[in-house]
Amino acid sequence: MHEFSISSEIANSVLDAAGKNKGKKVLSIQLEIGELTHLNGEQVAFWVHELFKGSVAEGAEVKIKTTKVRIHCKTCGYRGGMKSNQEDFFRHLMPLTCPRCNGIQIRAVKGRECILRRIQVIK
Repeated sequence: MHEFSISSEIANSVLDAAGKNKGKKVLSIQLEIGELTHLNGEQVAFWVHELFKGSVAEGAEVKIKTTKVRIHCKTCGYRGGMKSNQEDFFRHLMPLTCPRCNGIQIRAVKGRECILRRIQVIK
């Protein structure tokens, strides 16, 4: 239920912002979700739609952009994306390693965020 709790926070933030700005109707919201959050975008959109029911945001379009992982390796200095040959569900259990030197002293620069980027409202 990871998606439900995050979706609840998103819905609350949208409805709060719409109320503070005297919004009559929320048309759409734009989310940016990083790959390392392990959030399922379809489930987030489903729960947000459910939580919007009966409010000024009911029927609002939920747009989701996935942010790719970007890392910095402290061992070799590599900066860039991850190359994963693990395409299955369990790939997130594998430790992140540098694609250049296979080092494990890496820092995720992007890919951990869950950001509400835009709310489109009619006043």
